[in-house]
Order: sequence, then C-alpha cells, then structure tokens
Amino acid sequence: MADQSNDNGASVTGRAYPALSSREIPVRLAIGTNTAWLIDEQGQVLTSCDPQDLQIEPRVGQTERRVNFPDGTLFLTPNHAALEHLTGDSGGAVLHGLERYHPRLILVALACLAGAWGAWKYGLSLLVALAVWITPPPLVEAIDSGVMQVVDRLMANPSELSNAKKAELQGNFERLLASMGSAAEDHAYRLEFRHIPGMGPNAFALPNGTIVVTDDLVRMASADAIVGVMSHEIGHVAEQHGLHQMYRSVGGYVLIGLLAGDTGPILDEVLLEGNLILSLSYSRQHELSADSFGVDLASRAGFDPGGLAEFFELMAAQYGDQQDDWFSTHPGFEDRIENLNVLTRGH
Repeated sequence: MADQSNDNGASVTGRAYPALSSREIPVRLAIGTNTAWLIDEQGQVLTSCDPQDLQIEPRVGQTERRVNFPDGTLFLTPNHAALEHLTGDSGGAVLHGLERYHPRLILVALACLAGAWGAWKYGLSLLVALAVWITPPPLVEAIDSGVMQVVDRLMANPSELSNAKKAELQGNFERLLASMGSAAEDHAYRLEFRHIPGMGPNAFALPNGTIVVTDDLVRMASADAIVGVMSHEIGHVAEQHGLHQMYRSVGGYVLIGLLAGDTGPILDEVLLEGNLILSLSYSRQHELSADSFGVDLASRAGFDPGGLAEFFELMAAQYGDQQDDWFSTHPGFEDRIENLNVLTRGH
C-alpha cells in the first residue's frame, strides 16, 4: 500500500514489530487528523488506525517508548520528545521528572535519614517500653531457661563452693528478697552458683529473676560485697533492664513480632542464640540505676549499704585499668565508687 499520509514532517522514527512476529522493520509514525500510519523506508504503509485507538504506554526513565496498534503491531522509539509533540501525550512526563536525578533528591535523602534517626532516638524507646510491658511471662521464663542451658552447655562447670557457703549466701539472698515485700513476687528470683572459667569474679541476671554468681566472686569478696553485687543484680531484674537491652539490640523484628502476638520466631531467636542475652551490656544509665537500687535494698535488708562500693574497690585494686570486655561496658571504677559512696552516705 502506498504512503497515504499527508506528510508535513510531523512524524517520529523508530522500529515496528508486526503482530506475532519478531521481524524488526525501520519505520516512522505519522499521525493525521483521522489516521495514524506506520510507514516503512520504501514509503509503504505497514499498518494504520484511528489515532484514538493507539495505546501509548507511559514513559519509564530513558527506555524506549511503546505504542501499540489495534492489530497487534508494536512501535518503539527512543525519541520521547518527538512522540509527545506528535501525539500530545506526555505519557508520564511528570513521573519521569520525579524519577530523574536532581539535587533536591539529596535534601530528600537527608530528610529521610533525619527522620530515621529521630524514630530510632525517640520512637524506639517508646516501642521498647511497650514491648516490655506486653511481654508474656511464659516468654520471659523461656528466656531464662534457654540461656541457662546455653551457659551450662558451653561456658560453665558445676560450682565448687561448699554446701555451707552456698547456704550462707542463699540465706542472704532470701533476706534481700524479703525486704522487697510483695515486689519480690513480680519475678521468679533464684540464686545459682557456677564455676565459669575466664569470667572471673562476676555475676549476671536474667530477665525472669535468675541470678548467677561465679565461684571466683565468692572467693574474692566479703559477704557484704557479695550481698552488694546480688542486690545490684536484683535491681536489673526488678527494673527490667535485661528486656530493655534485648529489645534494643534485636530491634524492630522482635518488636513487630510481639505487637503482632507471634512470639514463636522470638523464642527461636533468643533460645537458639542464648548467648545474645549474655553478650548484651547494660547502658550506663541502667548500671547507675541498679547501683542505687542495690544500695537501698541492702540497707533495708539490714546489710552494710557500702558492700557494692567495697566490691568495686576490690576490682579496681585487682584489675586497675586492665578491665576486660564485660567491665569495659560499665561506668569506670572511680566514678562508680564515688557515686556509690554518695549513695551510701544517704543511708
């Protein structure tokens, strides 16, 4: 068929693919008042239709523009501007403008980063507090049980302390709990002794109330100092510092699971990787808060409130500035002792 277009130069070049064919034909698209034509290099009309029947697909970046004819013929052209001028169809030009790189995108990216920082700084604290509040007791119990299994399997040996020494410390522990009144019923407090090579004189608390004291701590410290450490660890449990740090470390994954009521993945994460709890370090704020709690608790139970300060004086004398990783995450010995002495004078 001969070229029937009224060619006044208003056309755009490209490639055509007839329906059900992979054959590529160089063509130009011309549009008149009532007809749109695809015309090959010999001037023959490949196909035609009413311009209103053309399906012009939206522009996507710098990829070739697609125009579909009713008979299935596909026309491709990289000349976006000419096609838009010919058809009067911007085909997503506004969206394309937004997709293009522009210096303002730097401002958008910075705004997103600032928003993310703000959400982490302020929003995460609120989410953590909510997660701690809605954590079901069975989950907290499972955390303690799972972590102790990891400790006993990978880190600890049975305690080598005498039964008499264990009984003495257990009695002091129960005096501390008795001085707490009904608050002691909020958690399943229990005292455990372990010989843990490499941990040194130490103790740690788990979220549901399990408190582990190492043999090295008992051998090094006086009864008052050990009471001070136990009361400090009870403070971590009572104020739920362990759960706070766990949720902050594990992040949104656990928070979303709790809010959605699906704690199965959380149990897998915490129980299968029980050393997660052990690897967490309390914040400086939590440590100082537990110090204050411990001094007050020891005093109310009738013990020397200066026992915790005595413990850190022993640690400073033995380790000096050579603090291991666990202690390096805590406030410095000198600052800690000074603060504890101030708290002790208040009792």
